[in-house]
Amino acid sequence: MTDSVFLIESIREKHRNAPLFAERERYLRYLSEIGTRRERVRNVATMLLHVVRLLKLDSSRPVGMDEILQGCKRWVDDSVACRHRSSGAASPYTFQLVATNWLRFQGSLIVAPKPMPPFGKLLSEFLNAMRSQRGLAFETLQSYRSRVLAFLNWLQSSCPEFSRVRASDIEEYFEAKRLGGWSRSSVVAHCRALRTFFGYAEQQRWCNSGIRGCISSPRIPRIAQHLSSPPWEDVRQVIASIGISKPADLRAKAMFLLFSIYGLRSAEVRGLTLEDIDWRRGSITVRRAKRGKTQQFPLQSEIGEAIALYLEKARPKCFCRSLFVTLNPPHRPVSGHSMSSIIDDRVKNLGIATQRFGPHMLRRACATQLLRTGSSLKDIADFLGHSDLRSVSCYVRFDPAHLNSVAKFSLHGVL
Repeated sequence: MTDSVFLIESIREKHRNAPLFAERERYLRYLSEIGTRRERVRNVATMLLHVVRLLKLDSSRPVGMDEILQGCKRWVDDSVACRHRSSGAASPYTFQLVATNWLRFQGSLIVAPKPMPPFGKLLSEFLNAMRSQRGLAFETLQSYRSRVLAFLNWLQSSCPEFSRVRASDIEEYFEAKRLGGWSRSSVVAHCRALRTFFGYAEQQRWCNSGIRGCISSPRIPRIAQHLSSPPWEDVRQVIASIGISKPADLRAKAMFLLFSIYGLRSAEVRGLTLEDIDWRRGSITVRRAKRGKTQQFPLQSEIGEAIALYLEKARPKCFCRSLFVTLNPPHRPVSGHSMSSIIDDRVKNLGIATQRFGPHMLRRACATQLLRTGSSLKDIADFLGHSDLRSVSCYVRFDPAHLNSVAKFSLHGVL
């Protein structure tokens, strides 16, 4: 790798003579294989020379983060390094990043064990039970974990033994959060998570019974005002405004169409793989984020064309089998946060009026459009992967002009 990224023989010789040449070469070859640009590989190779020098790595040995941070300080004041510009705030971070990634790659980084969160064993057992017994989606488990952990962190100082927890502790916790500025919807979400947690805790006899029943949350109407979605015409306007010349635009257009036409959740789009698209049969397979069900849709022509264009001209060639991957190496599945930003930026740029943003906004717009075109609530529920008609009833209020057709909906075969 050194010979391919450096053209001057004296520089090549300098890299060959430095310690741990084979280890550095192996890491640089890995960076190249995952699609890292040649300029970036060259910069990493140069920084690794300073890493082995300032950390005094004459041979391969374990290195801890404290030693790397000390090397960062020496790097800032280093007089040997020939910098083209003065050392800025990012310079020690670059040293730390390169050193950490390289040492982790070759298995020499000493990773300090993460401290166990308060009542961590109880929390882990609860989450495992929710996954195995109730089949909760990964995103749901993550939200439960963060909300329950927030309470356990608060509880630890006043109640070191979980068996002594009382209902008054939970009331005190929520009162403090209300005074701290929590919205009513935040309190409701945390109450729901704690009710589920304490329901399981009582079954396992971790605490006194009756605590779950004492967790009361503020009342929020099921059909809330903030569930509104943008008109279908605005959604189509955003899709039409997305160009086809840049890789980011091609990827964004395929995402937009999947969210708006199929009404998929963010986790379901992120879970799509290259194998889920059957071009010969013209179908796409979706693994539902909730209940773990699998659903197959006909590959709508507009979506098929957008995905094909993205695969041909925008998606990087990489080992990752996810349909949507990052455009820059190392290539990996697009995160939920990035996917929301991709949607939000294009909606906001056009000044589309909506009270909520993100992929779920397009899911609501899809459901509302299905309602307007005469689809029954059961058909909409089946299409969106809901098992309960009440889950889609909130869309009825957004289209009063079609309430008459909904009123005529026959419940025969549903109840």
